[in-house]
Amino acid sequence: MSQTAELSSPVAAAPPETDGRIGRRISDWTGALVLLVATAFYLGTAIRADLPVGSALAALAGLVLTQLLPGALIWRTIRPVKGWWIEDVMIGLAIGFMLAIGSQIVAGWTQQPWIDLAVPIVIVVALLGIRRTRNRISRVRTSRLPSWWMPLVCLIPLFNLKDLLGYYNYVPLTWASGYRSPHVDAYLHLAMAAELQHRGPVSFPWVQGTEMAYHWFGHAHVAQLATVSGAGLDEVIFRFLPALMPLTIVLVVAAAAVRLTGRAWAGPVAALLTMAGSELNLLGMYTPAFPVSPISPSLAPSIPLMIAIVVLLWLHARGEMSRVGLVMIPLLGIAAAGTKGSTIPLLVAGLGLAFVAMILVDRSRLRTLLVDGVLCVGTLVVAYVFVFRGSSSGLHVQFHDAAMQTPSITRLGAVTTTTMTISSLLAVLAIMARGTGLLWRLKTAAGRRDPITWVLLGGGLAGAFAVAVFTHPGLSQWYFARTGGPLLALGSALGLVVMVDDLGKRGRWAIALGVVLGPAMILLPVALVGEIRPNHGDLIHASKLIGLSLLILLVIGAVAAAITPRLRGAAIAAAVTCAILAGGVTIAVKGQFTTGVRPPLQPVAANQVQAVGRGQIEAARWIRDHSDINDLVMTNRHCTTPIEPKRCDSRRFVVGAFSERQMLVEAWTPTVEANDAGPNGRDSVFVDYWKPDILALNDGFVAHPDSEKAHRLQELGVRWIMVDFTRPHATTLEPLAKERMRNQEAAVYEMPPAGS
Repeated sequence: MSQTAELSSPVAAAPPETDGRIGRRISDWTGALVLLVATAFYLGTAIRADLPVGSALAALAGLVLTQLLPGALIWRTIRPVKGWWIEDVMIGLAIGFMLAIGSQIVAGWTQQPWIDLAVPIVIVVALLGIRRTRNRISRVRTSRLPSWWMPLVCLIPLFNLKDLLGYYNYVPLTWASGYRSPHVDAYLHLAMAAELQHRGPVSFPWVQGTEMAYHWFGHAHVAQLATVSGAGLDEVIFRFLPALMPLTIVLVVAAAAVRLTGRAWAGPVAALLTMAGSELNLLGMYTPAFPVSPISPSLAPSIPLMIAIVVLLWLHARGEMSRVGLVMIPLLGIAAAGTKGSTIPLLVAGLGLAFVAMILVDRSRLRTLLVDGVLCVGTLVVAYVFVFRGSSSGLHVQFHDAAMQTPSITRLGAVTTTTMTISSLLAVLAIMARGTGLLWRLKTAAGRRDPITWVLLGGGLAGAFAVAVFTHPGLSQWYFARTGGPLLALGSALGLVVMVDDLGKRGRWAIALGVVLGPAMILLPVALVGEIRPNHGDLIHASKLIGLSLLILLVIGAVAAAITPRLRGAAIAAAVTCAILAGGVTIAVKGQFTTGVRPPLQPVAANQVQAVGRGQIEAARWIRDHSDINDLVMTNRHCTTPIEPKRCDSRRFVVGAFSERQMLVEAWTPTVEANDAGPNGRDSVFVDYWKPDILALNDGFVAHPDSEKAHRLQELGVRWIMVDFTRPHATTLEPLAKERMRNQEAAVYEMPPAGS
């Protein structure tokens, strides 16, 4: 048997042949129509949450024409001849993300926004104009998927709908007047997107002279969409992308699962486990673990990039990819690493595990794996040096703090070394439960000899153990687990194909038994023993819940053995596998009934934590509309509460976000300097600004203006001042600065240029 054929058995089957041209066309058009309806529905949720219809349509057109179209054409030039149109769309969209990031970096740095339109046009014209690529694009085939495939997959993002609607309420696009308290990081991301749109990755926009050591590629993607569509940055980042990202993720995972297994049903299964697989928490807690979070605009776009790399690694292992396709691995890798720092480390860990496994079981795969490993490690190094600038961005090894940030720690009684260890172990096992089906892949010789098996397992393990090892001021170590979820879901889909093939028709009862009774291991223990409330539990209560769950799992296995005696061992394993996976989904389903949508923000006092005034936003917007993109702005507010900026929470990004200009100093979190000054826990959020003389000059001029301070600020390049009335301020800054705008919450002054 050839290496390629052996790798392809039993799950890498070729796409099924079409049943006829007419049937294929009907199926394709039906699927496309369902996709359009689903897109309209999810985008409609954003429109109902104040996204203008014109902006929604313009952003969608920009996405399709400048990202999806060139990306899909590129994919059709490098993928195998046989494939599916939804794969062209979704992997093409991932490639389009990469192109958008690249074009925006150049457009922002050079301040030439036309580049964002020119790059996709040149790519499309070149691909269709060159005879060789044009012929390749038209020659590839698309096989039919069943008519039920697309409707089923498009329903799965509904698991995320409550969170999405709650996010709309948490981060309103606008409000009539007064103060609200939106999520603290929302305007950080808006400010970064503005920096990428107007000036490129030059500096953190809320404090001058700081390296942008952060995963900012996702913000470049936002900036590119806003540039080509004309939609507002806030409309794209707070409404358009959050609405479409859940649908994007389930579709790209589903398409990848079909490619990796050759089975249509594996697509919805992988998508369901990705979105609703949850974490198998046995203490009665709701732990949805979605691979998408609107409050982190970098998480969701990184998933399609990572999944596209997995598909390329799969094709490379089977010799089904050209050298041109191989180039896409580092390009997508750099894009993924710069979009979310948790992506490529997982793939590197997976490739490392695969390399070790192949040394033991099949050394003929080592050369291919070595190439893949060098490419992925290289992208990680490039990202670390040029994107993160050698900074850990506040992520560091700290077992104690990591354990204290696990979900179960408040339900196990007094905090001790024992309870911290147990809580961390429960967290790791709960995360890994989503990949239970992958164990069936390890059961077969072909599965053990397939590097992608180990890549998915290693990536999932790395994502799970990261939450027990690392800590971050913003709990960002959990993004490793969220990123690893789709890898585990894909792994389970591959393994479940092996399981179904092994059991055959006789084993369907065992599978059905696990699916039907699996929810009992989650629901029944809590019903009998009671849920542990935070800070009111102990190890005895937790042991009862876990013990009952394991007992139910044992009973499920025993029943499966009894009803299928000829397949006793396999039936037990199948029932237990399906019960564990069904238990994770049960947690997500339960959450749909036990949790509500976050209500709209209510008016708050001006001195409330994180309070932002509508007048403050309007003043910042006035600066944006009347200033040059390179003008320097200053403000007298720096903290989430209007207090003296000493040991305060400095996450105040309002003026930088809505003026879209570089600030002298508004906030100083999460810069490299702040992370270095506060390396433990959340210390970096509360460190003092490291240039106290600049801060004193900044605030001193607004409170007590004089010509000497004005002259020093002019020398620093300050052109605009937004005075926040919640902080000490003089009645007027004139004649040293000219008042240009005033409302009940803020005033805007223009400083004459230095030397005038």
